[in-house]
Amino acid sequence: MMEAEKQQFHFSWPLFQLVSLVKGSVFVIFYLFILKAGSNSAFILTLKGLFIAFLIFSVIKIFLNWVYTRYEISETAVTLYLGIFVKHQRNVELKRIQNVQQTTNFLHRMLKLTSLTLETGTTGEEAAVKFPVLSHAEADRIKGLVEEAKRVHAEPPNSVAEEEAIAPPPLPERKVHFTAGTKDLVKAAFTSLSMFAIFPILFSLYFQFDDFFNLDETSQSVFAFFASRLWLLVPVLAAALLLSAVIGFITTYSKYGKFVISADEQRIYIRKGVFTETQFSIRKDKVQAIKIEQPFLKRLLGMAEVKLVSAGSVGDDDAEINSLFPFLPVKEAYRLVEELLPQYRIAGSMEALPKSALWLRLLRPYYFWVAATVALAVFKTEWLWLSAPLLVIFIVARFLEYRYTRYSLTERFIQIRTGAFSANTLLTKRVKVQEIQVTHSWLQRKFGVSSLHFHNRSKPLLATELKDVPRETGAKFYGWFKDRTHFVK
Repeated sequence: MMEAEKQQFHFSWPLFQLVSLVKGSVFVIFYLFILKAGSNSAFILTLKGLFIAFLIFSVIKIFLNWVYTRYEISETAVTLYLGIFVKHQRNVELKRIQNVQQTTNFLHRMLKLTSLTLETGTTGEEAAVKFPVLSHAEADRIKGLVEEAKRVHAEPPNSVAEEEAIAPPPLPERKVHFTAGTKDLVKAAFTSLSMFAIFPILFSLYFQFDDFFNLDETSQSVFAFFASRLWLLVPVLAAALLLSAVIGFITTYSKYGKFVISADEQRIYIRKGVFTETQFSIRKDKVQAIKIEQPFLKRLLGMAEVKLVSAGSVGDDDAEINSLFPFLPVKEAYRLVEELLPQYRIAGSMEALPKSALWLRLLRPYYFWVAATVALAVFKTEWLWLSAPLLVIFIVARFLEYRYTRYSLTERFIQIRTGAFSANTLLTKRVKVQEIQVTHSWLQRKFGVSSLHFHNRSKPLLATELKDVPRETGAKFYGWFKDRTHFVK
């Protein structure tokens, strides 16, 4: 049995905290010590003094936190010793770790370090154990202890003698299922519209600097110059578009470059990023549901994003870490799901809503349209004509939502697809559903339909609703969930 020892965090931890402090204070420093450098205003001088005092206090706190923070990791648990004046201790069993996220940003890479986050299936501030700065060797050791604890917990030995006699099983073989190439990254840059992101950024910078410097005269002179030489607009716009495309591709490449999805028998591994590299792993048996999202543009291009809904958190600073590459062709997305999670089956054909659901949806109140019409009538009477096309758009959207909504309820799975201009598909197992509710309003009772509600365990809680299914389906759904305890996974 390994004897755990208290360890201090890496000596570079204060450096990372100081860099984070400076990054968060850049605007204040720019305003107080550059723009207002020569100001003798009592208000500005007071702000400078308070800010300097805040910096001194923050720097002292950073170093004291590093001095007094310790961690201890054994074969079964990780313990954190926290607090400067008020001490407290956190203990998390390794077998409770659901996901492991490893992030290596630019500063980590320069110093040959990394960070590690161990995520449990709970919620709140103590849902994850974070190691902001670690050596790669220490990170690998911690990940190895987590894997070993999971393996021992899954298959406990019959006796100590048997534990010593049986050699540890070999590590499962990992297979690569997807690697993002240049073609995928070009599609990602176009689909994410990052190649056009420079224009709103420039406009934002213009208005921000205009608050400090009077740029109206300069902008007017530039506008007058191009107004008298319209032929110059073509090469200028072409150059701006080319520059924007290059910047957009670089941004996309830095975020999604080296994107690799691999898996073994127990876990799925996702790695991405060039300047900031992120690695994430999730246990297959902890996947609560699969979400396939197709926003309007991706739907037009036949692309989709597959997200894995986990029982635990999916990263503290990256909301897309649980995504199987957000810019996959639909067939490729389905192929990946089948390869990575063969226990899930995506239904090719699903049931449509009854025709009564269409009339019900068209008859439901158009609250937003009424509010918009009243606002136009009060504030912009000359634009009141927009109310009619707006109503047409809402009616078309409700018709499309009825047309594209589908559902499938089998012995093991429930799968639903919703959306009008976009499309969202959710697939989950019966054994993963935590709670259900079948409701029917007064209007729904008149049309003989119900709404299905169900929850999956995740962070935050995944709540799903399917409106206007036949009443018989509502009764079937209730029995489907009630009998799940008699069903073998």
